[in-house]
Amino acid sequence: MLVTGLVAALFLGLLAMLFANGIQAQAQTTDRDTATGKAGVVSNSVLTSIRNASTFTVTDSGRGLIAKVATGATGWQCRAWFLEGDGDVRYKASSTALATSNAATWTRLSTGGTGTLTGGAAFAQTGRELTMGLRLTIGDAVVPLTTGVTAQAVSDGTDTTACW
Repeated sequence: MLVTGLVAALFLGLLAMLFANGIQAQAQTTDRDTATGKAGVVSNSVLTSIRNASTFTVTDSGRGLIAKVATGATGWQCRAWFLEGDGDVRYKASSTALATSNAATWTRLSTGGTGTLTGGAAFAQTGRELTMGLRLTIGDAVVPLTTGVTAQAVSDGTDTTACW
């Protein structure tokens, strides 16, 4: 009877340990999937827009980015991204000029962002080329975003949209 009780206790202990490990693995998987998904949203938003931009500017010591983006054969839209001090990556689109000073009210694309370029910048500009360096941390998952893109759209000169 004592041996049966010990075996049962050992079995239940092992079962509890397996259950706890499963819960921990599920949490890590959820964090990884969330971070990867948010990285995809940020990356796609920035890269697609800049590729279709005629011009852009990096602001706020590399924490802000504002672009004039072609939206079709004749349309233009102002789009901006901002990495806040708390790690939120924010986005806004507008038909008028944008300023990053009110970015806290913009759409949040992700949390847990950190700039990985020189001086903690998230964005850097060299002519028509943008370099983006971000690290998104969600729970235990860390996803680096280091990429570059060139603005390729050309304005015919008749558009007067000013984005900054």
